[in-house]
Amino acid sequence: MIKVLHCADIHLESPFHSKAAEQSALMRRELKKSFLSLINTVKTENIDVVIMAGDVFDTPFVSAETVAFFNEAVSSVPNVKFVISPGNHDPICDGGVYSGKFPDNVHIFKSNELSYIDIEGTNLRVYGYAFVGTNTLEACPFVGVTPEDNSKINILCGHAEIGDPLSPYCPVSLTDVENSGFSYCGFGHIHLNEGVKMAGNVPYAYCGCLNGRDFGETGAKGAIIVTFDGGKPTFESKIISTYNYEESTLDVSGITDGSELRRKISALVSEYSETTFLRIELVGFVPTTLNIDVNALESEINGVFFLEIRDLTLPLYGTEQLKNDPTIIGEFFRSLLPMLENGTPDERRVASKALRLGIAALKGEDVS
Repeated sequence: MIKVLHCADIHLESPFHSKAAEQSALMRRELKKSFLSLINTVKTENIDVVIMAGDVFDTPFVSAETVAFFNEAVSSVPNVKFVISPGNHDPICDGGVYSGKFPDNVHIFKSNELSYIDIEGTNLRVYGYAFVGTNTLEACPFVGVTPEDNSKINILCGHAEIGDPLSPYCPVSLTDVENSGFSYCGFGHIHLNEGVKMAGNVPYAYCGCLNGRDFGETGAKGAIIVTFDGGKPTFESKIISTYNYEESTLDVSGITDGSELRRKISALVSEYSETTFLRIELVGFVPTTLNIDVNALESEINGVFFLEIRDLTLPLYGTEQLKNDPTIIGEFFRSLLPMLENGTPDERRVASKALRLGIAALKGEDVS
Protein backbone atom coordinates (compact mmCIF):
# COMPACT_ATOMS: atom_id res chain seq x y z
CA MET A 1 0.00 0.00 0.00
CA ILE A 2 1.21 3.50 -0.91
CA LYS A 3 -0.30 6.65 0.61
CA VAL A 4 0.15 10.00 -1.12
CA LEU A 5 -0.83 13.35 0.38
CA HIS A 6 -1.68 15.95 -2.26
CA CYS A 7 -1.44 19.60 -1.17
CA ALA A 8 -0.90 22.93 -2.91
CA ASP A 9 -1.24 26.71 -2.64
CA ILE A 10 0.14 26.99 0.88
CA HIS A 11 1.54 30.48 0.20
CA LEU A 12 4.00 30.53 3.08
CA GLU A 13 5.00 34.12 3.90
CA SER A 14 1.85 35.57 2.40
CA PRO A 15 1.83 39.17 3.70
CA PHE A 16 -1.95 39.44 4.20
CA HIS A 17 -1.31 43.14 3.61
CA SER A 18 -4.98 43.99 3.12
CA LYS A 19 -5.64 43.35 6.81
CA ALA A 20 -4.90 45.34 9.94
CA ALA A 21 -1.32 44.80 11.17
CA GLU A 22 -2.33 42.70 14.18
CA GLN A 23 -4.68 40.54 12.13
CA SER A 24 -2.08 40.08 9.39
CA ALA A 25 0.53 38.92 11.90
CA LEU A 26 -1.93 36.45 13.43
CA MET A 27 -2.88 35.03 10.04
CA ARG A 28 0.78 34.48 9.15
CA ARG A 29 1.22 32.60 12.43
CA GLU A 30 -1.92 30.55 11.81
CA LEU A 31 -0.73 29.65 8.32
CA LYS A 32 2.45 28.22 9.81
CA LYS A 33 0.36 26.33 12.37
CA SER A 34 -1.67 24.85 9.52
CA PHE A 35 1.52 23.71 7.79
CA LEU A 36 2.64 22.02 11.02
CA SER A 37 -0.81 20.44 11.19
CA LEU A 38 -0.21 19.08 7.70
CA ILE A 39 3.11 17.60 8.83
CA ASN A 40 1.33 16.01 11.78
CA THR A 41 -1.20 14.50 9.36
CA VAL A 42 1.70 13.06 7.36
CA LYS A 43 2.88 11.34 10.54
CA THR A 44 -0.47 10.10 11.85
CA GLU A 45 -1.72 8.89 8.46
CA ASN A 46 1.54 7.08 7.63
CA ILE A 47 1.98 9.01 4.40
CA ASP A 48 4.74 7.82 2.06
CA VAL A 49 4.89 10.75 -0.38
CA VAL A 50 3.71 14.36 -0.27
CA ILE A 51 3.12 16.02 -3.64
CA MET A 52 3.05 19.83 -3.45
CA ALA A 53 1.47 21.21 -6.62
CA GLY A 54 2.85 24.73 -6.65
CA ASP A 55 2.74 27.98 -4.69
CA VAL A 56 4.26 26.44 -1.59
CA PHE A 57 5.67 29.92 -1.05
CA ASP A 58 3.85 33.16 -1.80
CA THR A 59 6.82 34.61 -3.68
CA PRO A 60 10.07 33.27 -5.13
CA PHE A 61 11.97 35.47 -2.69
CA VAL A 62 11.16 34.61 0.91
CA SER A 63 13.03 35.15 4.16
CA ALA A 64 15.65 32.78 5.50
CA GLU A 65 13.39 32.35 8.53
CA THR A 66 10.55 30.96 6.38
CA VAL A 67 12.88 28.58 4.54
CA ALA A 68 14.31 27.38 7.87
CA PHE A 69 10.77 26.83 9.18
CA PHE A 70 9.87 24.76 6.10
CA ASN A 71 13.08 22.73 6.22
CA GLU A 72 12.75 21.96 9.91
CA ALA A 73 9.16 20.81 9.43
CA VAL A 74 9.84 18.44 6.52
CA SER A 75 13.02 17.15 8.18
CA SER A 76 10.88 15.89 11.05
CA VAL A 77 9.61 13.13 8.71
CA PRO A 78 12.86 12.10 6.97
CA ASN A 79 11.41 8.88 5.53
CA VAL A 80 8.68 10.77 3.65
CA LYS A 81 9.47 12.20 0.22
CA PHE A 82 8.22 15.74 -0.51
CA VAL A 83 7.90 16.44 -4.25
CA ILE A 84 7.41 20.08 -5.31
CA SER A 85 6.23 21.47 -8.66
CA PRO A 86 6.84 25.23 -8.41
CA GLY A 87 3.91 27.39 -9.52
CA ASN A 88 3.26 30.93 -10.68
CA HIS A 89 3.84 32.46 -7.23
CA ASP A 90 7.09 30.62 -6.52
CA PRO A 91 8.68 29.95 -9.92
CA ILE A 92 12.24 28.77 -10.40
CA CYS A 93 14.47 31.82 -10.83
CA ASP A 94 18.02 32.98 -10.16
CA GLY A 95 18.49 33.67 -6.48
CA GLY A 96 14.98 32.47 -5.70
CA VAL A 97 13.88 30.27 -2.85
CA TYR A 98 14.50 27.04 -4.75
CA SER A 99 18.12 28.02 -5.37
CA GLY A 100 18.81 27.32 -1.71
CA LYS A 101 19.47 24.10 0.14
CA PHE A 102 16.62 21.78 1.09
CA PRO A 103 16.65 18.51 3.04
CA ASP A 104 17.43 15.26 1.23
CA ASN A 105 13.80 14.15 1.41
CA VAL A 106 12.71 17.10 -0.76
CA HIS A 107 12.67 16.86 -4.57
CA ILE A 108 12.02 20.00 -6.63
CA PHE A 109 11.17 19.93 -10.33
CA LYS A 110 13.24 22.72 -11.89
CA SER A 111 12.38 22.50 -15.60
CA ASN A 112 9.32 23.60 -17.54
CA GLU A 113 9.55 20.27 -19.34
CA LEU A 114 7.99 17.14 -17.90
CA SER A 115 10.27 14.90 -15.86
CA TYR A 116 9.84 12.33 -13.11
CA ILE A 117 11.23 10.92 -9.90
CA ASP A 118 10.95 7.31 -8.76
CA ILE A 119 10.08 7.03 -5.09
CA GLU A 120 12.59 4.69 -3.48
CA GLY A 121 11.15 1.52 -1.98
CA THR A 122 7.87 1.85 -3.88
CA ASN A 123 6.45 1.28 -7.33
CA LEU A 124 5.47 4.95 -7.51
CA ARG A 125 6.74 7.40 -10.12
CA VAL A 126 5.86 11.09 -9.76
CA TYR A 127 5.88 13.32 -12.84
CA GLY A 128 6.06 17.08 -12.65
CA TYR A 129 7.34 20.36 -14.03
CA ALA A 130 7.95 23.94 -12.93
CA PHE A 131 7.14 27.50 -13.81
CA VAL A 132 10.60 28.83 -14.71
CA GLY A 133 11.82 32.42 -14.74
CA THR A 134 8.33 33.90 -14.90
CA ASN A 135 4.89 33.56 -13.37
CA THR A 136 3.42 32.23 -16.61
CA LEU A 137 3.56 28.91 -18.42
CA GLU A 138 1.69 29.15 -21.70
CA ALA A 139 2.04 25.52 -22.83
CA CYS A 140 1.17 22.46 -20.79
CA PRO A 141 4.25 20.19 -20.50
CA PHE A 142 2.37 16.89 -20.38
CA VAL A 143 0.16 17.37 -23.46
CA GLY A 144 0.86 14.52 -25.86
CA VAL A 145 3.10 12.74 -23.36
CA THR A 146 2.21 9.48 -21.62
CA PRO A 147 4.03 7.57 -18.85
CA GLU A 148 7.10 5.63 -20.00
CA ASP A 149 6.50 2.56 -17.82
CA ASN A 150 2.91 1.43 -17.30
CA SER A 151 4.01 -1.23 -14.82
CA LYS A 152 4.49 1.61 -12.33
CA ILE A 153 1.96 3.75 -10.54
CA ASN A 154 2.38 7.02 -12.45
CA ILE A 155 0.98 10.20 -10.93
CA LEU A 156 1.25 13.85 -11.92
CA CYS A 157 1.99 16.81 -9.68
CA GLY A 158 1.50 20.15 -11.42
CA HIS A 159 0.30 23.74 -11.19
CA ALA A 160 -2.25 24.34 -13.95
CA GLU A 161 -5.61 25.81 -14.94
CA ILE A 162 -8.13 23.38 -16.36
CA GLY A 163 -10.69 24.47 -18.94
CA ASP A 164 -9.32 27.86 -20.06
CA PRO A 165 -7.27 27.50 -23.24
CA LEU A 166 -6.18 31.15 -23.01
CA SER A 167 -4.92 30.90 -19.44
CA PRO A 168 -1.29 32.00 -18.93
CA TYR A 169 -1.05 29.53 -16.04
CA CYS A 170 -0.42 26.22 -17.84
CA PRO A 171 -3.74 25.73 -19.69
CA VAL A 172 -5.02 22.17 -19.54
CA SER A 173 -8.11 20.64 -21.13
CA LEU A 174 -10.05 17.70 -19.76
CA THR A 175 -9.08 15.85 -22.93
CA ASP A 176 -5.42 16.44 -22.04
CA VAL A 177 -6.03 14.92 -18.61
CA GLU A 178 -7.97 11.99 -20.06
CA ASN A 179 -5.26 11.22 -22.62
CA SER A 180 -2.42 11.52 -20.11
CA GLY A 181 -2.77 7.97 -18.83
CA PHE A 182 -1.79 8.88 -15.28
CA SER A 183 -3.10 6.99 -12.28
CA TYR A 184 -3.85 10.35 -10.62
CA CYS A 185 -3.35 14.01 -11.53
CA GLY A 186 -2.85 16.28 -8.52
CA PHE A 187 -3.22 19.94 -9.48
CA GLY A 188 -2.66 23.25 -7.76
CA HIS A 189 -3.63 26.86 -8.59
CA ILE A 190 -7.39 26.81 -7.90
CA HIS A 191 -7.97 27.33 -4.17
CA LEU A 192 -11.12 25.23 -4.04
CA ASN A 193 -11.40 21.51 -3.38
CA GLU A 194 -14.40 20.14 -5.28
CA GLY A 195 -13.38 16.55 -4.72
CA VAL A 196 -11.77 14.04 -7.06
CA LYS A 197 -13.27 13.96 -10.55
CA MET A 198 -12.79 11.71 -13.54
CA ALA A 199 -11.59 12.57 -17.04
CA GLY A 200 -12.26 9.29 -18.80
CA ASN A 201 -10.40 6.77 -16.66
CA VAL A 202 -8.04 9.34 -15.11
CA PRO A 203 -8.86 10.69 -11.62
CA TYR A 204 -7.84 14.30 -11.04
CA ALA A 205 -8.35 16.98 -8.43
CA TYR A 206 -7.54 20.41 -7.14
CA CYS A 207 -6.87 19.92 -3.45
CA GLY A 208 -7.52 23.60 -2.70
CA CYS A 209 -5.41 25.83 -0.49
CA LEU A 210 -4.25 24.99 3.03
CA ASN A 211 -5.93 28.00 4.64
CA GLY A 212 -8.34 30.59 3.28
CA ARG A 213 -6.78 34.04 2.98
CA ASP A 214 -9.89 36.20 2.64
CA PHE A 215 -13.67 36.04 2.30
CA GLY A 216 -13.26 34.85 -1.27
CA GLU A 217 -11.92 31.57 0.14
CA THR A 218 -14.55 30.43 2.61
CA GLY A 219 -14.93 27.08 4.33
CA ALA A 220 -12.59 24.43 5.71
CA LYS A 221 -9.40 23.84 3.72
CA GLY A 222 -6.86 21.07 3.53
CA ALA A 223 -5.44 18.30 1.39
CA ILE A 224 -6.32 15.03 -0.36
CA ILE A 225 -4.97 11.62 0.65
CA VAL A 226 -4.67 9.14 -2.23
CA THR A 227 -4.22 5.48 -1.32
CA PHE A 228 -2.95 2.89 -3.81
CA ASP A 229 -3.58 -0.63 -2.53
CA GLY A 230 -4.11 -2.74 -5.62
CA GLY A 231 -7.10 -2.05 -7.85
CA LYS A 232 -8.38 1.51 -8.13
CA PRO A 233 -7.02 4.24 -5.84
CA THR A 234 -9.17 5.59 -3.01
CA PHE A 235 -9.43 9.21 -1.97
CA GLU A 236 -10.02 11.15 1.24
CA SER A 237 -10.27 14.92 1.69
CA LYS A 238 -8.52 15.90 4.91
CA ILE A 239 -9.27 19.17 6.73
CA ILE A 240 -6.03 20.87 7.79
CA SER A 241 -6.92 24.54 8.25
CA THR A 242 -6.71 25.98 11.75
CA TYR A 243 -9.21 28.76 10.97
CA ASN A 244 -11.96 29.33 8.42
CA TYR A 245 -13.50 32.26 6.60
CA GLU A 246 -17.28 32.13 6.52
CA GLU A 247 -20.03 34.39 5.15
CA SER A 248 -23.68 34.54 6.16
CA THR A 249 -26.73 36.62 5.21
CA LEU A 250 -29.17 37.66 7.92
CA ASP A 251 -32.62 39.04 7.09
CA VAL A 252 -33.52 41.54 9.83
CA SER A 253 -36.83 42.69 8.37
CA GLY A 254 -39.31 43.51 11.09
CA ILE A 255 -36.74 44.36 13.75
CA THR A 256 -37.51 47.68 15.39
CA ASP A 257 -34.87 48.22 18.09
CA GLY A 258 -31.17 47.72 18.64
CA SER A 259 -31.49 45.13 21.41
CA GLU A 260 -33.53 42.84 19.20
CA LEU A 261 -31.03 43.28 16.39
CA ARG A 262 -28.12 42.46 18.68
CA ARG A 263 -29.83 39.28 19.93
CA LYS A 264 -30.50 38.06 16.40
CA ILE A 265 -26.91 38.66 15.30
CA SER A 266 -25.56 36.99 18.47
CA ALA A 267 -27.70 33.93 17.81
CA LEU A 268 -26.20 33.60 14.33
CA VAL A 269 -22.64 34.12 15.60
CA SER A 270 -23.13 31.32 18.15
CA GLU A 271 -23.38 28.85 15.28
CA TYR A 272 -19.70 29.38 14.45
CA SER A 273 -16.46 28.53 16.28
CA GLU A 274 -13.91 30.78 17.94
CA THR A 275 -11.50 30.20 15.04
CA THR A 276 -13.87 31.70 12.45
CA PHE A 277 -13.44 34.90 10.48
CA LEU A 278 -17.12 35.70 9.96
CA ARG A 279 -18.77 38.24 7.66
CA ILE A 280 -22.48 38.87 8.18
CA GLU A 281 -24.50 40.83 5.62
CA LEU A 282 -27.66 42.36 7.06
CA VAL A 283 -30.51 42.56 4.55
CA GLY A 284 -34.20 43.38 4.59
CA PHE A 285 -36.36 46.42 5.26
CA VAL A 286 -36.04 48.18 8.59
CA PRO A 287 -37.64 51.32 10.04
CA THR A 288 -35.85 54.57 9.36
CA THR A 289 -35.71 55.05 13.14
CA LEU A 290 -33.50 51.96 13.61
CA ASN A 291 -29.86 52.99 13.90
CA ILE A 292 -27.54 50.14 12.85
CA ASP A 293 -24.09 50.91 14.26
CA VAL A 294 -21.97 48.14 12.75
CA ASN A 295 -18.80 49.24 14.56
CA ALA A 296 -20.51 48.96 17.94
CA LEU A 297 -22.05 45.62 17.05
CA GLU A 298 -18.70 44.21 15.92
CA SER A 299 -17.02 45.22 19.18
CA GLU A 300 -19.86 44.08 21.46
CA ILE A 301 -20.65 40.66 20.00
CA ASN A 302 -18.23 37.85 20.85
CA GLY A 303 -17.93 34.20 19.88
CA VAL A 304 -15.78 34.26 16.74
CA PHE A 305 -12.21 35.34 16.19
CA PHE A 306 -13.11 38.13 13.77
CA LEU A 307 -16.49 39.62 12.98
CA GLU A 308 -17.36 41.91 10.09
CA ILE A 309 -20.90 43.22 9.68
CA ARG A 310 -22.16 44.85 6.50
CA ASP A 311 -25.38 46.82 6.60
CA LEU A 312 -27.22 46.20 3.33
CA THR A 313 -30.68 46.89 4.74
CA LEU A 314 -33.12 49.26 3.08
CA PRO A 315 -35.26 51.82 4.89
CA LEU A 316 -38.90 50.93 5.44
CA TYR A 317 -40.78 54.12 4.76
CA GLY A 318 -44.28 54.76 6.05
CA THR A 319 -46.99 55.85 3.61
CA GLU A 320 -47.51 59.27 5.19
CA GLN A 321 -43.78 59.84 5.36
CA LEU A 322 -43.39 59.09 1.67
CA LYS A 323 -46.45 61.12 0.66
CA ASN A 324 -44.85 64.21 2.21
CA ASP A 325 -41.26 63.47 1.23
CA PRO A 326 -40.04 66.48 -0.80
CA THR A 327 -37.22 64.53 -2.50
CA ILE A 328 -37.24 62.48 -5.69
CA ILE A 329 -37.98 59.44 -3.51
CA GLY A 330 -41.29 61.01 -2.50
CA GLU A 331 -42.09 61.93 -6.09
CA PHE A 332 -41.34 58.38 -7.19
CA PHE A 333 -43.66 57.00 -4.49
CA ARG A 334 -46.47 59.38 -5.43
CA SER A 335 -46.24 58.30 -9.09
CA LEU A 336 -46.78 54.67 -8.01
CA LEU A 337 -49.45 55.43 -5.42
CA PRO A 338 -52.51 55.04 -7.71
CA MET A 339 -51.38 51.56 -8.73
CA LEU A 340 -50.52 50.64 -5.13
CA GLU A 341 -53.96 51.70 -3.89
CA ASN A 342 -56.28 50.87 -6.80
CA GLY A 343 -54.46 48.45 -9.09
CA THR A 344 -55.26 44.80 -9.63
CA PRO A 345 -53.48 42.29 -7.34
CA ASP A 346 -50.81 41.72 -10.01
CA GLU A 347 -50.38 45.46 -10.55
CA ARG A 348 -49.98 46.01 -6.82
CA ARG A 349 -47.29 43.31 -6.60
CA VAL A 350 -45.39 44.86 -9.50
CA ALA A 351 -45.74 48.36 -8.05
CA SER A 352 -44.58 47.19 -4.63
CA LYS A 353 -41.49 45.55 -6.08
CA ALA A 354 -40.83 48.62 -8.25
CA LEU A 355 -41.06 50.79 -5.14
CA ARG A 356 -38.52 48.71 -3.23
CA LEU A 357 -36.07 48.50 -6.11
CA GLY A 358 -36.60 52.15 -7.07
CA ILE A 359 -35.91 53.47 -3.58
CA ALA A 360 -32.81 51.26 -3.35
CA ALA A 361 -31.55 52.58 -6.70
CA LEU A 362 -32.26 56.20 -5.79
CA LYS A 363 -30.31 55.73 -2.56
CA GLY A 364 -27.35 54.32 -4.48
CA GLU A 365 -27.79 50.79 -3.14
CA ASP A 366 -26.83 47.67 -5.09
CA VAL A 367 -30.12 46.30 -6.48
CA SER A 368 -28.60 43.28 -8.24
